[in-house]
Amino acid sequence: MKILILGSGGREHALAWRMSQDDGVEEIYVMPGNAGMVGAKIKPILRNRTLSETREFCQKNQVAFVVVGPEKYLFEGWVDEFTQWGIPTVGPTKAAAKLEEFKTFSKNFMSDNKIPTARFFNVKTEAEALRAVDQAQGWAGIVVKLSGPALGKGVVVTETAAEAREVIQKFYADSSPGIEGGMVIEEKLAGREVSLFYACLDQEYRLIATACDHKRLLDGDQGPNTGGMGAISPAPWIDAEFLARAEEKIVKPTLSGMKKVGAPYRGILFIGLLGDSLLEYNVRFGDPETQTFLPLIEGHFTKFLYALARGDREEFNRIPLQTATAHSIHVVKAARGYPGVFGEVVESGKKIVPKTPKAKEGQHWFFAGVKQEQSDLVSSGGRVLGLTVWATNPAEARSKVYQELSAVKFEGEQFRTDIGGQK
Repeated sequence: MKILILGSGGREHALAWRMSQDDGVEEIYVMPGNAGMVGAKIKPILRNRTLSETREFCQKNQVAFVVVGPEKYLFEGWVDEFTQWGIPTVGPTKAAAKLEEFKTFSKNFMSDNKIPTARFFNVKTEAEALRAVDQAQGWAGIVVKLSGPALGKGVVVTETAAEAREVIQKFYADSSPGIEGGMVIEEKLAGREVSLFYACLDQEYRLIATACDHKRLLDGDQGPNTGGMGAISPAPWIDAEFLARAEEKIVKPTLSGMKKVGAPYRGILFIGLLGDSLLEYNVRFGDPETQTFLPLIEGHFTKFLYALARGDREEFNRIPLQTATAHSIHVVKAARGYPGVFGEVVESGKKIVPKTPKAKEGQHWFFAGVKQEQSDLVSSGGRVLGLTVWATNPAEARSKVYQELSAVKFEGEQFRTDIGGQK
C-alpha cells in the first residue's frame, strides 16, 4: 500500500512515522513534507503541487488513499475533487469543513443545534465588535476570534474590556487574515481545556484519543496564543462519564446537524472543550496533539484510516483501535519571534544541530518548520520541531522530555518549561 499525506509540519511527520510502522505499508509520500522527515518508507516530495498535478501523482504512483493534514486543503475542496476522481481521502468535504473555516458559522451552528458553548456575539465590522464588547457585561474575560482562516493567529484571550478593544482595533488596522469574515466576541470560560479526537463516518463515530494542548506561548499560560506549544495525552482528569456527556451533548448533535444542512460529516472531528462547553471545532488532526497521542495508538492504524477514507462501515467498526496504557508528552521548540503577531518578525535560517537526532526508545523527534540548506538543516520559521516522549506515567514522561530536549538545538529557540505541569 502506498499513501499520500498532504502537509509539511510536525503533524504530518507524526502521521507518516506512525503509519510506516504498520504491516503492508510500502511507501508514504508527504507533499510537500520537509527535509527533516526521514525514514525508510517516508518520502517527502519537498515541493507543492497543484490539485491536478496531485491527481496525476496519485495515479502514477498507485496511491491507495490520501490523508489531509492542514485545513487549507479542506477549505479549498480537495476532498470533493479527490472523491469525484475515485481517490479515497480522509477528510470532510468543503461544505462540512465550514465548521472550522468560519467561526461565525460554527457558533451559529452550535446555537441552532443546542450544543453548549460560551455566550457570544457574531459581528461583521469594527464598530459592531466594539459595541459587542460594551454589551459583554459581567463576563470574566473576552475572547476575540477572527471568523475566517487565520493561520493559527486568530484567537486572543483578553482579561478586560479595554484590552479587548485594543486587540480588535489592531486586528482591523493590520487587516489580519481571517478578518474578512468578521469576528466572534466570546465569553472567556474558566476551567481546564481538553481536546477530543473522533473518526466520523456520517452518523457513526469512534473515539481516537484525548489530549490537552498548551496554546499560550509562555509558561503559566501567558503571552499570545499560538498554534500550540506542547501537549499531553491522555488528558488525565476526564473519565468515561465526561466522554459520555461529550458524545451525547456535542458529537451526536453535531453529526445529525451536519446531515440536516446537507453536509454529512466524514473524517476527523477534533473538538476543544472547556468543562462541558464546546470552544471550537477543528476538522482534521490537531497539531501538536497528533504528535502526542499517535505513539500510544495500537493496532493497524493505517487500515483503520483506509476504511474511513473509503467509507467502509463494516471495516470502520471492526478494526480494533486501542490506546496503550502509557502517557505521552510533546514539547515544541519555536523560532524567536513566533507566533509573529502584530508585526513581530519570526526568525528563520538557524542551523539545527544535530540534523539527524539519535533514535532512542520511548521518544521521537518530529520536524515542522525546517528546510535543507546545502548540507545543513535550518529553521524556516514558526514551530520548528518538537520532541515526544512516552512512559508508564505522566511524571516519568515529563521528566524525560525535559532531560532530552537539549539534544537538538538551534539559535533563538523558545519553548515552554511547564508542559504537563499545571493543567
